[in-house]
Amino acid sequence: METIQREGQWLDLVADLVARPLTRWPAEQVTELLVTTFASPAGSYYAEDSGGTIVQRQWPVDFHLDRRAEMDRWTREYAPRDHPLLRYYLATGRPEVMQVAEVPERFADRRVHQRWRAACADVLDGEIVSQVSLPLCLGPTGNRSFLVGRVDEYTVEEMDLARRLQRVFVGLDRQIDAHARWSARVGPSAVPTADAIGLTPRESVVLDMLATGATARAIARRLTVGERTVQKHLQRVYAKLGVADRLAAVQRAQLLGLLPPPVVART
Repeated sequence: METIQREGQWLDLVADLVARPLTRWPAEQVTELLVTTFASPAGSYYAEDSGGTIVQRQWPVDFHLDRRAEMDRWTREYAPRDHPLLRYYLATGRPEVMQVAEVPERFADRRVHQRWRAACADVLDGEIVSQVSLPLCLGPTGNRSFLVGRVDEYTVEEMDLARRLQRVFVGLDRQIDAHARWSARVGPSAVPTADAIGLTPRESVVLDMLATGATARAIARRLTVGERTVQKHLQRVYAKLGVADRLAAVQRAQLLGLLPPPVVART
């Protein structure tokens, strides 16, 4: 019964997020449910852009609030050397779900784990020593991930759940990123037009990708959904724009201001 209730909470949250025109992560909502799901005292959202700017949001927001400055300083100065998970991601670049206890020794040996446990004990009373990371994006354009920590290691079943959630998060992350770029490009004046036509946020993102020349298969891969799902989105986009194919959809969207006008090459 508890499992069904937990999965129902995630379904409700994901359905809500997919339907909203998000341009940034609602980190507090997601982190709060992660903390509840994994019986953890605290979790956080970590984002670093290509310029090195770091954003961290934590739940609960008052978790060791008096030590926040010390935590932030440790993250900036020592985490690349002493955090087993960060050492693994920096060395491999693999955006896979991982908990501290599972980091291979070649990336974090006994001394690294000792420094990590000591840091947790000094700053956070050892409450999040068993931390798990759910990466959203790792690469030169930026790094984003959710982290949840507690005293006990995560079970096999919990790690399986974390991996399933991560697949959903990655798809949402790509939608949020694409919608943010789309909104910045077309400007706020295009939003009422999109609303009048009735395009959903997901349909707007699919239309944006369509304009780049992406195939239905490529769009499905980017959004981590099935190709049939993308085809259904395209059918609805065509119907709402009153067209019958890809080229006409892009041209119609450009005419309405939903997409930037085509670039005309100068001779």
